[in-house]
This record gives sequence, structure tokens and C-alpha cells, in this order.
Amino acid sequence: MVCSPCLRRSALVAAVAPAIARCSLRHHSLLSLLGASEDRLLDAGKVKKPSAFLRELQLPALTDGVPTALCCHDAGYPRALRQLPCPPAVLYATCAPERLRDLFSSPTNPTVGIVGSRGRTPYAKQITFTLARDLARAGVTVVSGVNEGPEGIAHGGALWGGGRTIAVMACSPELSHLTWQDRLQQRILARGAALSEFPPGFFEHHRWCFVASQRIIAALADVIVVVEAGGYSLAVLTTQIATELGHDIAVVPGRVSDPGGERMFWLLRDGAHPVGNAEDVLEVLHGAGARGPTLHGAALREVAA
Repeated sequence: MVCSPCLRRSALVAAVAPAIARCSLRHHSLLSLLGASEDRLLDAGKVKKPSAFLRELQLPALTDGVPTALCCHDAGYPRALRQLPCPPAVLYATCAPERLRDLFSSPTNPTVGIVGSRGRTPYAKQITFTLARDLARAGVTVVSGVNEGPEGIAHGGALWGGGRTIAVMACSPELSHLTWQDRLQQRILARGAALSEFPPGFFEHHRWCFVASQRIIAALADVIVVVEAGGYSLAVLTTQIATELGHDIAVVPGRVSDPGGERMFWLLRDGAHPVGNAEDVLEVLHGAGARGPTLHGAALREVAA
């Protein structure tokens, strides 16, 4: 069950979304706002008659495409999200609660987040697909967003490897940002889940919604792997949030002269783990020499080739 105060909070965030977009807040100021009081949200939304606005606020209702909603007071709400200073009041999902619990990270079912900028180089495309595919074959659940760059490719690679993925949406979880990804989204829903803090029917193209979704990826993933990153891309924000939560960061090295290459170098210099294949990522997950899930047969030979 979702409590009424959390449902109202979820509806309020969705209702003032356009006004929040006009505030032009920097990333961390935006995240601070998401954790602020109801009065501050109403003020940011420039609501002139708060009492009347709240009385008329329509609470979200579940649909066939979004059968599950968990509020932060629910026992099934992901413990990983409770670490956040501004956890989503309600988490909406496209799957049943049982699958959702099974997907969330556990010692036997680790989760790796794969993030990157939209500037999709051939190298980034190849390494992202291979990493996601082989991690999925090793029993890892891949979590990512749904951009046109490495994130969309990560889902495709994990599904190709027979694994499961979690797509963190910046709109209602049953909707798609990109029409060309409709088929991919259907495969994600069949094998994993799409999650969002935004209620059914919410579809706003606000950049801040994508910023907000990154904190969910950062919290759910045991390790964040960055494939490409611009000067201050959302991928970099994800690493900052994950670092604050005590999660490991891994980086696929590239040339410093490549777009975003200098930022990747800075992440490595600051302590991120350099990784080139799925075995490297598994070592970050389980520690050098640890006996965690490993790649099997052909997959291991493909990585080593």
C-alpha cells in the first residue's frame, strides 16, 4: 500500500514539473529541492493559492502498464534508495512487486549501472554492448537510463546476453522517450522492469527529470561504469552521487583527446577503477581474487580474445 502523503508528494512533484524546469537550477540545487518541504516545492512552482492547489491535486492511480507502486514507508521499497538525501516519495514499476524484489541488488544478484553521454563513438558502442552482454551472462543485473547513447546499447547488450535490465525513466515508466526504442522497451519489460518516480501518464521533456533519474541509478547500482562522459554530463553527476553513497566507480579508458576524454582521465586520477572487460568489472564487484559470479566458457573466451 502507498500512503496518502507520499502519493500527494508524488503528484505535487509532477504538477510543478514545468515550473521547476523554468527555475534553471544547477544539478545539486535541483536534488536539494526534491528533498525539500512541501511549502518550498509549492513556492518553487510559484503556486499562488497553495491550499486550493493541494485540494484540487489529483492523486496518481495505477494502470495496467504500471501495476506496482511502493512508497518510502513500504517494506518492499528498495533499501538502496533510502540512502539518498532525497529519495523518491513513490517508486512506480512496470512489473509485479515479486519481480521487483528479485531484481534489486543482493549478494547473489549484483547490479551494475552503465552510463555515458549521447556522443556515441563506435568504440563506446562496441565496448558498452560487450560489457553489458558479458555481465548479464555472469548473472549481473544491468541498470541504466534510456538515452540514444551507451545507456540504450547497455540494455540491448544485457538482453542479448540473456540477462535482465532495469530501465530508470525520466517520465512515467510505461512510456518511451524515443520511438525508435519501442521494441527494445518491450524486451526490457518482458525480462526486467522500467522504474520511475513519476506517476502513470507523466511525460514531460524536462532536462531536470533526467537529472533526477540519475540519483536512482546511482543508488541502485553496486558499481557505476562510465563509458563516455562530456565535460559535465549526467554520467558525471551519477558518479558524484554514487561516490557520496560509497559505491565504486569504474571507467572504460579512452584517448584524452576524445570528446569527454579529459573528464574520464580525471575520474581515473581521482580513484575510479580502470576496466576493459566484464571480468574487470566483476573484480571490482567482488574484490581481487574473490569468488563471485564469473563468466562462463564461451563468454570468457570472447572477453579474453
